[in-house]
Amino acid sequence: MGHPVGLSEQDSRGIPHSQAEVDWAHNRPARHRVRTPAVGDTVLYRHDPWTEPTEATVAWVQPADDVDDPHLWQVQADGAGRIVTHEDRPLMTPRPDPWPVLRLRTRYGMVETREARLRGSPGWLPPDWQARHRPVPELARPMSGAVLRPRPVPGPA
Repeated sequence: MGHPVGLSEQDSRGIPHSQAEVDWAHNRPARHRVRTPAVGDTVLYRHDPWTEPTEATVAWVQPADDVDDPHLWQVQADGAGRIVTHEDRPLMTPRPDPWPVLRLRTRYGMVETREARLRGSPGWLPPDWQARHRPVPELARPMSGAVLRPRPVPGPA
């Protein structure tokens, strides 16, 4: 599942999201990407942070050609980091891991949301979300060889 042994998503609630988790959420490796559901599909939906998701039905999917949404499209740059233009306009390219908005029919009514890619975040989830890989939160590792020495406490003057 991607979490350290014995650490569930709920157990990790107090652990801040690391930059690695955020980066992963924006561009997951191809083998970990979730296909965008279609109208009529059943997904899970988490309405409030850290709550148990409930079933929802997809009623609408944001069109993939919405080039105004930076979660779907990005400006293309050349090898030196300069923006590539065509007829004085920036050339846009689809994101490898797009993050479209879905309109869902839920027990809370109709909602528009993106996929919940970070631990505990609200949004839609694939039905197999608990079995899917997610990056583990960063945990402090015990320091090997560290010795704590007591500090002397000054006595009364």
